[in-house]
Amino acid sequence: MKRAEQYLGFNDWWLILMGLPVVSVIVSMMSFGHSAMHEYSLDCLITGILFTSAYWICVRQILIEYHRLYPNYKFTVQRIGFVLFWLGLTHLVVKFSVGTLVHSYFPEISEIAHSNVFAEHLTTGVMIALMFFLYEGIYYFVKSQTIEKEKNELEKITAEQRLDTLKSQVNPHFLFNSLNTLVTIIPEEPELAINFVQQLSKSYRSILEHRDEKLITIANELDALESYIFLLKTRFQGKIQIHNGINDQVKGHFILPLSLQILIENAVKHNITSKTKPLKINLTNDDNYIVVSNNLQKKNQTYNSTKLGLANIKSRYELLANKQIRVVESNDTFTVYLPIITNLDYESINH
Repeated sequence: MKRAEQYLGFNDWWLILMGLPVVSVIVSMMSFGHSAMHEYSLDCLITGILFTSAYWICVRQILIEYHRLYPNYKFTVQRIGFVLFWLGLTHLVVKFSVGTLVHSYFPEISEIAHSNVFAEHLTTGVMIALMFFLYEGIYYFVKSQTIEKEKNELEKITAEQRLDTLKSQVNPHFLFNSLNTLVTIIPEEPELAINFVQQLSKSYRSILEHRDEKLITIANELDALESYIFLLKTRFQGKIQIHNGINDQVKGHFILPLSLQILIENAVKHNITSKTKPLKINLTNDDNYIVVSNNLQKKNQTYNSTKLGLANIKSRYELLANKQIRVVESNDTFTVYLPIITNLDYESINH
């Protein structure tokens, strides 16, 4: 039942319990007519139930396989061919098998049905179409409701992350630390101070430019990240080491905007940074993931981390691309694997 619910889009037990008797009666009346129903009422109803049950089971299974093989919404010749072939085969198999059974036990009913071939085929066609479109109508209704719900949830999470990211950049601690760093370097290194202000401005601009985008190329994400890394390195003066080893081959693919910055922020927030024990953050990749790892040297924090940044990244990946991030923590390292969204995935997401 769980497999059926997965591919049909809903638990259909109630539809079977309600629909099977109703459709069986309709099939019996269409196939045998009023007079036969009056004379052989029980035999007609049993025959109708047998045919309806057989067709119902077959059509239901065809739809399960149909949605398993073709999970998207794009209609193709292959999809139409699949449906027509299996529905046609179902008609032949059910007509022969159930028809043979009915002929053996209810010969009078079988003769009545065969006496009007047009009514027999019309009834079969109406019954199959009714079952097929009833299931498909409910399936697409449920899907549309789910998509709308996910869309609203995604918009909520995106807004929360946008606000969270902006707040983390403009909160008093960040401004205080940045301005304190600026005050320190102005007398001794005025050129560095000017560059610091420029990079701070660029960091804000990058956030504002990309805050409304669902996805961004890895190249653009890394370009926006440079300013933030510069600010961190200037502020911590050798206490943080950040190495970017991401290959050029993947830079044309996509990632969530600001996701790398959020992960670096988390590493700085939760780990000790000192010249004797520098925080080392590495950005690398494999075929499927951007990998962000840092050496683990946790601070003795007196507050509970909300982990909102990591949770929002996880939720947005699931909703946008149906992909899972991976988080691996060992005794001395903390690593997050962000799925690379390929150009093909990107086109699918945006359509």
